[in-house]
Amino acid sequence: MNLIDSPRIVGGKRHATIKRGAVPMSKSRTLIHRLLCLIILSVVFEGIGRKLLPHSLGIVLFFLKDILTVILLLVCLSTKPNADAARLMGVMGTLAAFLLPCVLLTALHDPLLAVFGLKQYALFPTIAVAMCLAYHPHNLSQIFTLFRLIGLSVIITTLVAVAQNRLPAANWLNLSVTGDDMSGFSAGGFLRVSSTFSFVGQYCFYLNALCYGLPTYFYFSTLFRQRGASLQVPVLVGLFGIGMYVTGSRGSVVGNATILGLAGILSAFLAGKRAVANLLVFAALGAVIITGVRSLHPEFFAAYEARSAGSEEVSHRREIEERVKSGLLGWISGTENAPPTLFGYGLGVMTNGSQKLSSYAASWRASGFWTESDQLSTLFEGGWYLVLIWYGFRAWTVIYCFGLLLKIRSLKLRGVACLALGFIIVIGAVGTLGMQPPLAIWWWLAVGLVACLSHFDRVQSQEKTSPRRVQNACGL
Repeated sequence: MNLIDSPRIVGGKRHATIKRGAVPMSKSRTLIHRLLCLIILSVVFEGIGRKLLPHSLGIVLFFLKDILTVILLLVCLSTKPNADAARLMGVMGTLAAFLLPCVLLTALHDPLLAVFGLKQYALFPTIAVAMCLAYHPHNLSQIFTLFRLIGLSVIITTLVAVAQNRLPAANWLNLSVTGDDMSGFSAGGFLRVSSTFSFVGQYCFYLNALCYGLPTYFYFSTLFRQRGASLQVPVLVGLFGIGMYVTGSRGSVVGNATILGLAGILSAFLAGKRAVANLLVFAALGAVIITGVRSLHPEFFAAYEARSAGSEEVSHRREIEERVKSGLLGWISGTENAPPTLFGYGLGVMTNGSQKLSSYAASWRASGFWTESDQLSTLFEGGWYLVLIWYGFRAWTVIYCFGLLLKIRSLKLRGVACLALGFIIVIGAVGTLGMQPPLAIWWWLAVGLVACLSHFDRVQSQEKTSPRRVQNACGL
């Protein structure tokens, strides 16, 4: 009996149903699954929703992902944890405890900002905990639903991005969420589009996350023998490639190339030739489609090519220098009037939107301070103390996920886990995880995916020896 490599739990044409040997979902696990889906929807469609809704409702939509994650945390705390969820929950609590000195010092300036800052750093590991609680190998239909939602969302996001590319800058779809003209962000006469997201950076985060989100959806589609699964691959890969370039951001193109390249190296050493071959097939398919679309619709690539300003090789090298060299090594740059301290100047001060909640944060922004890189923001907000805590925590998470991957015996599952780990390593090193909740959600979703895949593989191995051990592993 093989849970992972054979489609044993297969339902109808559209929805998988639980058959003999499957585990019914409890009410709490069903609620966790639905909340995860709602959080993904809120991240993907926040921008276009804020453009359509009145400003007062737009603020609610801005905080919706946070509100849903808090509710998710409360449900997780009321659910009996399995070993993986308990471990992540313990580490999450430890991080919150270590952050208390920074929280208390921030509260001296603004108590609301202290809560906001704590949320930025310590709330979103809930996503990984929730995945460990919600999904288990005897009922894979729910995790398939989650990644189907992510995979198919590329259809809507790319179509909206293409529409923005063709529409004038004054069109409502191309305005910012506050109604401002964004033509100043154009390149080569074409806007750098944000699709359904609030700004270009969030669209790039999503495109980076699709490096593991799409392959995971393809894997589960094969597992569930979804009709038309093979036809979806070129369509979704093509739309993914178009979206990657039409945004006009080097962060999406270079970021994706780095993530997939690292995932390919991991796959070559840990997942076998088939995983590498699948990755190369997807890359080749994407390259062929992008080449064809570029010849038919060069306007989709105009903004990116204008920003590249030369060969792609030179552009990629410059992007790496900007993102990595200045990001990892430029810790002190720009802090002459606010030199680094032991505990910094307040959690959340440099986060987008904090100036609207806190006059203290607004005063720093009014003074001309703005730290784009995650490393400098961490140093500014929490000083050397937070640098040690935050980056130590991120390093632990990467090592933890790598250890989980090594325990996976199924090469198919290892191949999927390698893609997620590539994203985890790259974003964990240079991503703005303490400043951008959407990116943190995608990152912790990848962490949760690796933990789930390791759990699935472990149960598959255990069920060969003892059915009772399988029940214990599933938390039954």
